[in-house]
Amino acid sequence: MNRISRRDVLKATAAMTAVGAGRLMLGPQPAAAATRYAGDAVTPRPVSMAMHIHASWSEGAGSMQGHLEQATKAGIDVMWWTEHDFRMAEHGYPGLIHMNGPSEQVNGVEWKWAEQRQGTLASSEVLWDKAMASPGDETTPGSVRLSATSAGRDEAAVRISGTGANTVHQRSLYDQTIELDVFPAEVSPHAYLAVVISTSWRPATAGRPAGQYKLTYIVDGTQGKARKASGLEGVVHLPARQGRWNTLRFSPEEDLKRFWPDLESRDAAMLSLTLGAVSTKERRAEGWFDLLRISRPTRSADDVLQVQADLMAGYAHRFPAVRQYQGLEVSLFKPTHFNWFGPRITMPEFAKPQPVANPDPKAALSAVEMIHSTGGLVSYNHPFGTSHPAELSPAEQDALRASVAKTVLADRAMGCDILEVGYPSRGGVDLDRHAQVWDVCSRNAIFLTGTGVSDDHSGQNWLGQDSNFVTWAHAPSRELPDLLAALASGRVFFGDPARFSGVVDLQVDGSAPMGSVTTSTAATRNVRAILTGLPADGVVRVVQGTVDLAGPDKPEPGTTFTEMPASQWAPGYVDLPIDTWSPRFVRIEVRDRTGQVLALSNPVWLLRDTPAEGIPAPRRAH
Repeated sequence: MNRISRRDVLKATAAMTAVGAGRLMLGPQPAAAATRYAGDAVTPRPVSMAMHIHASWSEGAGSMQGHLEQATKAGIDVMWWTEHDFRMAEHGYPGLIHMNGPSEQVNGVEWKWAEQRQGTLASSEVLWDKAMASPGDETTPGSVRLSATSAGRDEAAVRISGTGANTVHQRSLYDQTIELDVFPAEVSPHAYLAVVISTSWRPATAGRPAGQYKLTYIVDGTQGKARKASGLEGVVHLPARQGRWNTLRFSPEEDLKRFWPDLESRDAAMLSLTLGAVSTKERRAEGWFDLLRISRPTRSADDVLQVQADLMAGYAHRFPAVRQYQGLEVSLFKPTHFNWFGPRITMPEFAKPQPVANPDPKAALSAVEMIHSTGGLVSYNHPFGTSHPAELSPAEQDALRASVAKTVLADRAMGCDILEVGYPSRGGVDLDRHAQVWDVCSRNAIFLTGTGVSDDHSGQNWLGQDSNFVTWAHAPSRELPDLLAALASGRVFFGDPARFSGVVDLQVDGSAPMGSVTTSTAATRNVRAILTGLPADGVVRVVQGTVDLAGPDKPEPGTTFTEMPASQWAPGYVDLPIDTWSPRFVRIEVRDRTGQVLALSNPVWLLRDTPAEGIPAPRRAH
């Protein structure tokens, strides 16, 4: 694997020091509110964090603006931006499409065109024409001819929409230039050729409704470059001569800025690109398209991170209640992606020229080591994959859970610090099985901080969507070192912010906090479970498991649980005597009356001896 050396990291860090504070820690820091636990002193209110968020540099309709508005509405304190590294870098993305067939390979990536028809057509055709090519593409002959005639006065069209494998057709519009060769054979103001680009979703603003903004570029035989915007659509008429090849050249980012100057034009993605022949009043539209080029100026690998930092700084003034931090989803590995949380985020180098995952586990381990070398923490993301299918049968989920747990145990979670647990459903597997994989790790003395995430790519409905978990940190402030310390030590809980606004905490023998690993030869130890904000008809599940180091051959959680009504937490806490003749781990879950999970604590480990792998320093009780 080609990777960043420690020297490269230090050089990049030095170069970025001047902007580090502004880039990584944005938004004013209010005085911490206080939460009082019954029987305890006043402590800072837990810090709520959205830890896995994708905006306009990743696939999907999300924008930074949309996410920040949602975070503000939901009362979230901290947002971690975790765009995919290779998507930010547009690593291996197709930049030159020859359009000599309905599919082609570009940089080892398949690009396809899908036909679409709209309205009532008297005739239409999509013809991949090997005999016709623009002068700039004669070495790879071929183009596509589109023709359409409406059956009446209303608009009708035939279109082709481009898609790339691994969604690489979706990319940031920042500083992007598009060039396209077009041969208008028969066009007029009533029948024309069109290029349509749909862009990211934005919340309602400046009297416009919420939605995705669209840019339409029209070739209709008129030779002036006219522009007009209405609502969420901007139309640009591009001059092009009939009966000859023309090169169209345009910048969607610049046009967004011209049409809607109140928007941050760099915070937008090209979600789809469609070419069409559009007809009205029974007029025929016909023409050829060839040689699509998508480019931006060559810059350093970290330039895109600086652009993101600039956007964060600008949005901090508009959304001051939300503190923003840069993270990164390091994505081109198997069996999982990693989220990088830390003070010195840089763009990794990539092992292969194509945007495909490297199956070599050594490469993944090297990436984890690199992140740790910068002082960062690593999250083992979505252990059951990135898809969102319907839930599998219970037997299928159990089999998949055992398989995933065995994989995680075999390499000890690749040395990660964090495991994404809080998915109500992911990869066809429910939340309970996600938690069971975590319990298997705890059983084997793999000390992972569990977090709840949304992995949101839309920025439209944080509280109302199914996957909406956030993570709360018991930290004295929203400053980066405090948050990283809470994550490293397991001083966090996670859950559904739409249905739970209380506090969850654990304390061992009056001193050791949630997430800690302690040793004692005592036969019984006390775990104080601290809970506030429980629904009156809720249930608290106390989960206990043995720490017997069962290994990959026995990938089972080995847990038992006891359910207790919310009424027992009227004082704000319950003391739980735990039998520790054998080593144990303990965590708790808050559930509603139907059994749906509202919040989960991190575990505490009650061991009799120090494990062979040792106890991580952040988890040692002092």
